[in-house]
Amino acid sequence: MNQTPLENDSLSRFIEENRIANAGQLLFDCIPGLLFFVKDADRHFVYINQELADFMGLESKEAIVGRPDSDFFADDIEQSYAADDKRVIEEGYIVKNKVELITTSQRLIQWHITNKVPLYATSGEICGLAGITRKFEGNTSALHHSALSRAIDYIAEHYPREIKLADMAKQCGLSLSAFERHFKKSFHLTPIQYLNRYRIQQACASLSQSDKPISAIAMDCGFYDQSHFTRSFLRVLHTTPAAYRKRYT
Repeated sequence: MNQTPLENDSLSRFIEENRIANAGQLLFDCIPGLLFFVKDADRHFVYINQELADFMGLESKEAIVGRPDSDFFADDIEQSYAADDKRVIEEGYIVKNKVELITTSQRLIQWHITNKVPLYATSGEICGLAGITRKFEGNTSALHHSALSRAIDYIAEHYPREIKLADMAKQCGLSLSAFERHFKKSFHLTPIQYLNRYRIQQACASLSQSDKPISAIAMDCGFYDQSHFTRSFLRVLHTTPAAYRKRYT
């Protein structure tokens, strides 16, 4: 059985002793750029702040209550969230400053920093989790050691062309196995997954901000052809490039 922390903090004691009904969650609506959420032990949303409702394109905060991540996010992204959520709920694990990709209501992919903590009932059982996430401003490589930053910079500069694992590993001065291991540990993605999502992120911008033919965007962003581009796009965003363009332009 998961137990509450041995040293219960003064805020928790104050809330319990005074039976406070509103724990100050409305304050999270006052912090620009901060996304706040609470989930129950079944990973269904209990509460989100207005910033997150807007980010997800919801009409109201209440529209998400009782619903799971799978109603809103692509499978591979939802699976990543689920893995962390289960560790928090089942083990009492605390997620600290995890760099991850989040899909916006416009289906754009952005880097965010996420923190999650377990929520304990008075019985000592974990009854859910609370989390905050915010957009990472600046160079994501600032969070990782310099060897991996060279691979990130290499991808940003060369993504329109063919990039092999060996090319990225060479930039970092690491063997293939060491490079893949360190990259996945830092980014929670394989190097190829990161590269693919980076290309799709660039493609999303072109689709919504230009009139270029989809075939040209595919080539500009490093995909072999339009068919390859469409398959990759579908896998990550669960929509086609044509449908995405129609919806967001």
